[in-house]
Amino acid sequence: MNYKFLVYSFLFAMGSFAFFKFHKWWLNVRKEKKGAFYKPDTNLKAFQNWIIIIGFAIASIVYFFKAIG
Repeated sequence: MNYKFLVYSFLFAMGSFAFFKFHKWWLNVRKEKKGAFYKPDTNLKAFQNWIIIIGFAIASIVYFFKAIG
């Protein structure tokens, strides 16, 4: 087992979870201050955040399989 890749896998998983929590907090702040933000910009940024979260999750899975193999 390659422990370096296993550590990378756990770091990407923690990064994905932390970014997800940050994204949820960011959306709540945006909802509280409805008039201050432009809605299409919020939707675009939310889409970009989900791309990052999914990318971190996929990287975590890839590094996990590299650690096993």
